[in-house]
Amino acid sequence: MKFLYTLLLVGLSYSVSSQELRFPVYRGCDKTANNEELKKCSEKKIMDFIKLKFDYEMADRVFPTEQSTKFQLDFVINKKGRIEQVNAKANHKAIAIHAIRLAKQLPKFKQPGTVDGQAVAVPFSILMTVYFQ
Repeated sequence: MKFLYTLLLVGLSYSVSSQELRFPVYRGCDKTANNEELKKCSEKKIMDFIKLKFDYEMADRVFPTEQSTKFQLDFVINKKGRIEQVNAKANHKAIAIHAIRLAKQLPKFKQPGTVDGQAVAVPFSILMTVYFQ
């Protein structure tokens, strides 16, 4: 069975008052890039990791008659660049558990998010839709 997947990034859900957040640096991204490029690179690397590691066959077994499934993954990139406080919402418990497992497998970021040079925790949210054919 073929799988089409669409990964939609809901976005960064972080707010700081009149201070600019320097986005966390994912492995393979250039930490000297400007903030917008760094954000795009880190988001793309996270999405690529999830696409690569997601168990599409398990999702197909859980939803044999469905055309697609969605899940939302929320986590925090802490001050040390590690993933913590992982939560997932999905139509089936097995999908949510798998999404949490995937987020916990994300490698440590090269550099955490910063505000005025100080490391800060950065909340992150991803919405993923998997289409089955």
